Amino acid sequence: MQLNTIDQEKLSPELQGKLAYFEANRDAYIALQNKYTEVVQENQRLTQQAVKLETQASLTDASWNSMAKSGTIEQSKINQEIERSAQLRKDAQALRFTAEARTGIPNSLIIQVAEARLKLVGVPASINKLFQQDLLEQALKQGGTLETLLELFTLSHAVMLKSLGEHDVVLSRCNSQHERQVKIQELTWIALGKKLERLFDGAEKEIQAPTLAAMPPAVPKEAAVDNTASLLKLKRTIAAS
Repeated sequence: MQLNTIDQEKLSPELQGKLAYFEANRDAYIALQNKYTEVVQENQRLTQQAVKLETQASLTDASWNSMAKSGTIEQSKINQEIERSAQLRKDAQALRFTAEARTGIPNSLIIQVAEARLKLVGVPASINKLFQQDLLEQALKQGGTLETLLELFTLSHAVMLKSLGEHDVVLSRCNSQHERQVKIQELTWIALGKKLERLFDGAEKEIQAPTLAAMPPAVPKEAAVDNTASLLKLKRTIAAS
C-alpha cells in the first residue's frame, strides 16, 4: 500500500459524505474570504488615493504661495493654482466619505467570514482521523501482512519465554498465573516495539500520514475565530465600534 496514493472512490460512504460537506463549506468560506479581501483592498485604495490627492493639494498650495510671493506671476495663474488645490481637497474628501460609508461592509463580512470558518474548525482533524483509520484497516488486511505480523510476534514471544529471568522483579509482582501470562504478553509487545523502533532507525519521522482535508489559511485582517465564545466576543466588539 502506498500512503501517498489516495483513491477517493474507495472511501467509505460515510467518509465521502463528510468530505463533500466539508468541501462545500470550505469553498463557501474561501469565497467569503475573497470578497472580504476585495472590500478591504478597495477601502485601502480609496484612502490611499485620498492621501495622494491631499499631498498634491499641499504641494499646489506651496506652489501658489511661492508664486504670490515672487510678485512676477499673473494673479489669474495664482487663482488657477488655488482652484486646483481646492478641487484636489474636494476630491480627496469625497474619497474619504466613500471609504467611511463603506466601513460597515467589511465589519459585516468579518462576522460572515468568522461564522463560515467556525463551521470548519475541527472538521479536517475528524475527517483525517477517520481516513487514516480506514487506511490502517486496509493495510492490516493486505495479503501477507497478518502472516508477517504473526511471525514477528511468535518469534518475539518465544524469545521472551526464554528470557523471563531478566524480568523476575516485574513478574514476581503478579498475583496469579493469569496475571503473569498477561504481563509476559505485555513484555513481548514492548520488546517487539523496541525492535521495530531500532529497525526504523528514525525513518518513521520522515513519513507523514496522508490527509484528505486541510483548514484554509486565514487572509490578512481576518478575525480567525476557533470557538463560539470567540465569535460572540467578536460580534460584541464590532457592535460596540
